[in-house]
Amino acid sequence: MNLLITGGCGFLGTNLVRYLSTNRPEYHLTIFDLLTYAGSKSNIKHLLSGKNVSFVEGDICDRDQLTAVLEYGIDMVVNLAAETHVDRSIASPEEFVRTNVFGAQVLLDCCRKKSVSLLHISTDEVYGPTPDGDLFSEDTPLRPTSPYAASKASGDLLIIAAHTVYEQPAMIVRPVNNLGPYQYPEKLIPLFVDRLSRGLPVPVYGDGMQKRMWLFVEDFCSAIDFAIDGFTPGECFNLASKFESTNIDLTRNLTSIIGCKNDLIRFVDDRPAHDRRYALDGSRFMNRFGWLPRYSFDRALEKTVKWYLDNQDWLKSRRTKEYDEYFDRQYGAL
Repeated sequence: MNLLITGGCGFLGTNLVRYLSTNRPEYHLTIFDLLTYAGSKSNIKHLLSGKNVSFVEGDICDRDQLTAVLEYGIDMVVNLAAETHVDRSIASPEEFVRTNVFGAQVLLDCCRKKSVSLLHISTDEVYGPTPDGDLFSEDTPLRPTSPYAASKASGDLLIIAAHTVYEQPAMIVRPVNNLGPYQYPEKLIPLFVDRLSRGLPVPVYGDGMQKRMWLFVEDFCSAIDFAIDGFTPGECFNLASKFESTNIDLTRNLTSIIGCKNDLIRFVDDRPAHDRRYALDGSRFMNRFGWLPRYSFDRALEKTVKWYLDNQDWLKSRRTKEYDEYFDRQYGAL
């Protein structure tokens, strides 16, 4: 199997490449990544000396680049190339439309011309906020509320249309929030671990009662391995766990694991239209593929925190001038 993993140097992509290179040594993995601020070739550099992993720097919005890399005899594309940070999408939605909508269409066109299957990774946010006590299924209408979520929903709809009109072999997976190593520290967990471990305050939006469902990234990778094996054109699957946490409870868990005081928590003005809860019913995927997550939330959180604490140099290298300026713009003085 020759796989092209777009966005293979980002958070999910890095972990998937590392997982498949270990557990599927018979696969050849070609990583295609633009190396934006949130992706780094250093995440997978040690794998490039082997025979089954190669790297191409490129942009999924560039038709010529994609066409050239698909000439490598690619059997399937796993699309993880995306702009993903909600706050940035509110400040500057254009880049999200470019990558998540236009990029998805370019990728679809190129895959169709080369008869390559597409496994597209979406997000739980396309459904919009989930009422308390409810779980959204794959049949729930899409009601995105942020520019990020709207751009991902648009990409999903283009893929569904391509399968309907052209019978294009494409499948969508919509995961809940992931936690684990190699996540760029603008996201809650690595941001808070980085700051708390240095004795710095952390910003919690609003009252902190926004609730999310969490999945350890290694479980995500094992699920995608199942999805590659059981690829089913035209299908859409939720990828979920049973572990939910409010942001404030998660933050207090982090202070406990790291061993610092809760007085480092600072409540800040909430994000505009901040969805209160996302929660999915993942039974369709579990029943179809026989997959179950291995990690409890507590174990996943402990492993995640330990990785960031053990890899302070990795975190430090992400704290660029642009990163610090973004933090100051977003949160102000804490």
